[in-house]
Amino acid sequence: MNNKVTNSELNCLIAAEIKNDEFYQAIQNLVRSEDIKTVLEIGSSSGQGSTEAFVTGLRDSQNRATLFCMEVSKTRFAELEKTYQEDSFVKCYNVSSVSLDKFPDEKEVIDFYHNTRSNLNYYPLELILSWLQQDREYLQIENVEVNGIQKIKQENNIQEFDVVLIDGSEFTGNAELEEVYGAKYILLDDINAFKNYSNHHKLLGDRNYSLIVENYSLRNGYSIFKKNDSSDDYYFDTEHSEQRLVSNLIKPGMVVFDVGANIGDYSILFSKLVGKSGKVYCFEATSNTFNQLDQRLEDEKYTNTYRFQKAVYSENTQIEFNEFSDEFAAWNSIGKPQMLNPNGCGEYVPILNTTIVEAVSLDSFCKEYQIVNIDYLKVDVEGAESDVLQGASDLLSRKAINFIQFEISQNMLEGLNRSAKSTFDILIQNGYECHKISVNGEIGEEVTDSDSFYENYIAFPVLSINFFTIVLNGKPFINYHIDIFKQLPFKWHWHIVEGVAELKHDTAWSAKLGGCVSDDIHHKGRSFDGTSEYLDELAQEYPKNITIYRQPEGIFWDGKREMVNAPLANIQEECLLWQIDVDEFWTVEQICTARQIFINNPDKTAAFYWCSYFVGDNLVISTRNCYTQNPQQEWLRTWRFKPGSFWAAHEPPVLVESLTDGNLKNIAAENPFLHNETEAVGLVFQHFAYVTLEQLKFKEQYYGYSNAVSEWEALQQQTKFPIFLRDYFSWVGDSTQVDTAESCGVIPILQKEFNSNNWKFLQIDEIEKQILRISNVKPVIIIDGVFFQLYQTGIARVWKSLLEQWSNNDFRKYIVVLNRAGTAPQIPGIKYRLVPAYDYSNTDDDREMLQQVCDEENADVFISSYYTTPLTTPSVFMAHDMIPELFGWDLKHPMWQEKHYGIKHASAYITVSENTARDLVKVFADIDLQSVSVANCGVSEIFSPADITDINRFRNKYGITKPYFLLVGASSGYKNSILFFKAFSQLASSYGFDIVCTGNENGLDSEFRTHTFGSVVHMLQISDEELAIAYSSAVALVYPSKYEGFGLPIVEAMACGCPVITCPNGSIPEVAGDAAIYIKDDDVEGLANALCDVQKPSIRNSLITSGLKQVQKFSWSKMADTVGSVLLKTTLTDLNLREINLIVFPDWLQSEEVLISELEEIVGKLAVLPNNASTTLIIDTSNSADNYAEFLLSAVSMNLLMQADIDISEGLEISCVNQLSDLQWQALLPCIHARIPLAIENKDSLIQANAEMLQILSIDNLVDIGKL
Repeated sequence: MNNKVTNSELNCLIAAEIKNDEFYQAIQNLVRSEDIKTVLEIGSSSGQGSTEAFVTGLRDSQNRATLFCMEVSKTRFAELEKTYQEDSFVKCYNVSSVSLDKFPDEKEVIDFYHNTRSNLNYYPLELILSWLQQDREYLQIENVEVNGIQKIKQENNIQEFDVVLIDGSEFTGNAELEEVYGAKYILLDDINAFKNYSNHHKLLGDRNYSLIVENYSLRNGYSIFKKNDSSDDYYFDTEHSEQRLVSNLIKPGMVVFDVGANIGDYSILFSKLVGKSGKVYCFEATSNTFNQLDQRLEDEKYTNTYRFQKAVYSENTQIEFNEFSDEFAAWNSIGKPQMLNPNGCGEYVPILNTTIVEAVSLDSFCKEYQIVNIDYLKVDVEGAESDVLQGASDLLSRKAINFIQFEISQNMLEGLNRSAKSTFDILIQNGYECHKISVNGEIGEEVTDSDSFYENYIAFPVLSINFFTIVLNGKPFINYHIDIFKQLPFKWHWHIVEGVAELKHDTAWSAKLGGCVSDDIHHKGRSFDGTSEYLDELAQEYPKNITIYRQPEGIFWDGKREMVNAPLANIQEECLLWQIDVDEFWTVEQICTARQIFINNPDKTAAFYWCSYFVGDNLVISTRNCYTQNPQQEWLRTWRFKPGSFWAAHEPPVLVESLTDGNLKNIAAENPFLHNETEAVGLVFQHFAYVTLEQLKFKEQYYGYSNAVSEWEALQQQTKFPIFLRDYFSWVGDSTQVDTAESCGVIPILQKEFNSNNWKFLQIDEIEKQILRISNVKPVIIIDGVFFQLYQTGIARVWKSLLEQWSNNDFRKYIVVLNRAGTAPQIPGIKYRLVPAYDYSNTDDDREMLQQVCDEENADVFISSYYTTPLTTPSVFMAHDMIPELFGWDLKHPMWQEKHYGIKHASAYITVSENTARDLVKVFADIDLQSVSVANCGVSEIFSPADITDINRFRNKYGITKPYFLLVGASSGYKNSILFFKAFSQLASSYGFDIVCTGNENGLDSEFRTHTFGSVVHMLQISDEELAIAYSSAVALVYPSKYEGFGLPIVEAMACGCPVITCPNGSIPEVAGDAAIYIKDDDVEGLANALCDVQKPSIRNSLITSGLKQVQKFSWSKMADTVGSVLLKTTLTDLNLREINLIVFPDWLQSEEVLISELEEIVGKLAVLPNNASTTLIIDTSNSADNYAEFLLSAVSMNLLMQADIDISEGLEISCVNQLSDLQWQALLPCIHARIPLAIENKDSLIQANAEMLQILSIDNLVDIGKL
């Protein structure tokens, strides 16, 4: 082999660069969520970086896209092909993207190097030129196939790729862009180097592409561009509301008909919306207009459009067509309308020509082309809309057209001697409802006729809702629903099934628990609380909307399945079937929204919802994926029903449809709306399941929930939340938590009247008023409790103590603890979220999971108990020690790799001692010591001197008869326990002492045991309570460690009045102070002497006294305050605080002119001060409407630039702050140097922030800023 190739760097496998960073995540999200079919990756290397991101995302996608990977290096290609040999959608090519003549010459590279400042300037020019030569020689000598991009396009019949990543050779990026230009998405890596510098700037200036994201600081920078050919970027000049509606309703893959396409404005929009997997059929009758349409769609390559020069009519025939001039060709019609010239001359526009055109009916056309359904039909045929619809009688009768957009023009109708009502009547008679189109492009009010001069309408099959409820003793809940239903603006029916269901079939499990049907829960098989009488009144008042189903008196239903099936025979139309239990509350708006999303998505078959599940009148379940919140079955409440469907089960509900082959199809399993989709449009209902005493009595008897009443009553007495439901409901076994409704941002629709047992239903205006009084809890702080899963050592004690401290103050409201596989300690008042166990062999997936959790919780900051990190959420790193780094451990171990990743990811740092802080910055020199906060560990109240009774009991329990020395966590290595055992063996009276070792699960090392002749070594695994007694009873704690990040056993021992013998290493002198005997960590004789000295009363008493004094410096509450403060400050990093920070509190409700004038004066003066680059102006926007403050600040910026030539983007930092919590204000205020008072201020925010105490700096004295 040629030596040049043998030695080429291209023959080496290299570490992935795009790996678990924001670009990696962006690639995954893009290919996972977008409508794409072809992906080209230029420069795949061995497949461990961006390739992995593409493959992971595509595996989760439903698009079945193909990934084409190009790699020129044969070595890397072999590894790439091997890695993805099982993924059939990955096609690997060992080719060069372009030919050799497309490489730049040396002069071009040299010119770039000297004239463009980029990251290439960090390397010698000679080295860069050698890379160029190496790349060229490799292609020549290895005879690598070239023009790979063209090859892939030709072999796979690809015109344009959907996604392209340009990340190959450093020198071919420009040529590659030319080959892939036109792709829907273009991803560029190394935009701050030769590879993609020019490409990035070229696309920035290209009106055909828009920048989605860029980041210059991530490695050599990256950017993502999207082609501006989507419907988002396409609008024509008329019918804006209709275009918005179309964009909401038409989805990729649909079949769309454009009848009366004219020159194709709508056809193009339809084409863009349905995408490559959809089809658009365009009809235009007259030859001149059709030729323009055909040429336009052909030239712009709308390959999913099919064009027909035909009129669409009531039958297949030839008809006369009247034509106007080209300027008014949109009026061409089978009628003869009188159209005034729009130029205002008062004359009518003449018809110039009458031709004979071919006409076709929609029914015959669809039959010929085997089109079963039309997803969207647009009809714009100048008054002949009814003719078109008459020719679609089969399609309409089958409801085979999902949406029909049609135009009503009175002039055109008069030209045909037609009325608008005839069009509406055809649609209504075929089971369609017609609606106006609102200005914002939504479906508006229902109409049955039109007298508008010109207007478009939208029609779709009538979608009624059949609600059903099974009930027994439904008071007070049953009274709520009718007031909601009677406000619904569409056809509805409520089927109410009353009575007792025997404990059979689905509900037979209750009998096994002891449930039974006793006479206490019914009266002759019906309700005894007034529900029966109320239902009779309802049926009489709403005979067309309510049907009651009952068994004869005294007869029970044969289980609940019979009850829910009872109404189905009476439902003889396709509709939505909606289960509403008597204690489930929905609003009018929610029901209308749910119906609308089913209308907008005809392919959806059912809907799952989340609910606010009440276990008290103001208590709700605050966790998900748990009891009452199981997404596999809860809460499935709405189905698309067809006559003949029936319930195969009720618990959980399974609605099935019989197929022609005799099998049953589970309707909900086909294509349901999932929880995230319904929640996104506000569809979270309220379920008052455990609210009244009567409900609990019923559940105790009927379902067999033993002691349900007493357990529920105990839950109602609690005052500290969140708490675990399993501690109160014995039938709950998981980690479900309960919190107050207010804490969860929920306003109960059902509320008890003040000082009364009566219930009331809140109206919408009352709910809105109460919502204003509660706000979403902010900030959200995620704490990963991963250490509790891994170990139960000192760090676990630290985090358990912190959580216990926070559980007793308001800080608990802001934290969510990630409970790894149920291993975290359960502390009342702390909110938990169950997540999977941590696995060091799968850290990449874990980071993704953590980021998903952070996104779902809307987290502001993340902190881990042991080195885990999300991908993008800001994190705080807590360092307990730097032992691996300082003692030369193998830093390639995954644990330490993750530690270093966490350090590099962090936005702020906490250490448990000053010494650890110094060690941290020693190892990571880019961290400023001033940026590290020190939070000393504390000591629990458990650790205090024990009384003699407890000591004697402890000694007797473990058979300890002699005085003893105590070792905590005795081990080899840096703990240096061998020093003690060697020193102990030198004591003349060693046989007079025992040794107690705690925290050792594996017994005593044989190395240690050789030094213990004549003494008993007690190896104990004991609780904290017993450990405190062990400290109290010991002669001394011997702790000869070579290094400690803090040294928790030292403070625990001192707190118990136990003398300490230790070494002056690490943080130990900082922790122990003068309250310990110090010896060198290799001084056996010195330690032997100390073991003797510590027994002397004067020394011993002095150590105990000074130890008890020293330990007062340490408390968990202090540590919790410090850690909490750092976390809160980190939530404020977006404010970009500087050396000088000022704040103003404008009242955004005052006039725009006054606001702009004041802000211009302040900003203008600050922007020209010499120290503006070290100043941040914080502007409170808490009473500003959405984006209003940002809008005015933009106006201020522009005014200053245009009128005073002041560019505020250079130097002065301006940050807006909105709705901070009290604790966030407490963290922020110490960083603010002064408040600039305004004539009119937002007093509420000023008071809430307690900012009145800040130093005042008036507008006239801003020049004094340097004196702050």
